[in-house]
Amino acid sequence: MRVRSWSATGSGKGNEDLAASGDRWAVVLDGAGPPAGMDVGCEHGAAWVVARLGAHLRERLDLGLAPAEALRESIGRTVADHGPACDTAHPRAIGATAAVVRVAGADVEWLVVGDAAVVIERSSGGVAVTTDDRLARLPDPPSDEAGVRTYVARYRNRPGGFWVAGAVPEAADHALTGRLPRTEVRRVLLCTNGVTRLVERYGYAWADLVRIASTGRGPAALVDAVRGAECTDPEVRSGRRHDDATAVLVEFGD
Repeated sequence: MRVRSWSATGSGKGNEDLAASGDRWAVVLDGAGPPAGMDVGCEHGAAWVVARLGAHLRERLDLGLAPAEALRESIGRTVADHGPACDTAHPRAIGATAAVVRVAGADVEWLVVGDAAVVIERSSGGVAVTTDDRLARLPDPPSDEAGVRTYVARYRNRPGGFWVAGAVPEAADHALTGRLPRTEVRRVLLCTNGVTRLVERYGYAWADLVRIASTGRGPAALVDAVRGAECTDPEVRSGRRHDDATAVLVEFGD
């Protein structure tokens, strides 16, 4: 399989996304940290959590573990990397969204947790998309910012709520997963929500994302498309934050 990736920093101080790949797998991660100034009882930031989680995922996937098992073990190891001053049981503990794809024998399998996406271009035509929108579907969200913070903490990493990777190994058991025979898969696109906003906000189709990522510039062309759309978006131009944007395209030969 051939893997191409691109990651671009948004309006923050550093990129909290990560893209990684091996001979038979690929991953994207997106740090899910608290708002600036909020104490979550930890001395580490989202970039540190993403880096540790990514390093452990590389090791576990290289050993041949299935995506959910690899993620579960990697979260546990990331929790163990924290020092005694870190409260990893805090309801707002820093985590990450994740999308993973792996070739397993004659099959291709994938996993999504948090607001990332896996887009499968099928050999017969068309695309199949796995996205995790459980946060957006929570009931009766409050309208004020203070209420949102309490509301999100109440549902985060809980049954009936939504899940992120990083502090609760059980999140891997609640990931969205899929599997197809390798012969039915032409390409797989993994992307963070900095890229999926092309679909969610700017009117692109999922098939458009695969097509754009398959051009000569590869996934970098997707980030160009995001930034181009944001430049004409009044909300972004008036100060709304550019997000980190990361995409990985996995292409399979004949």
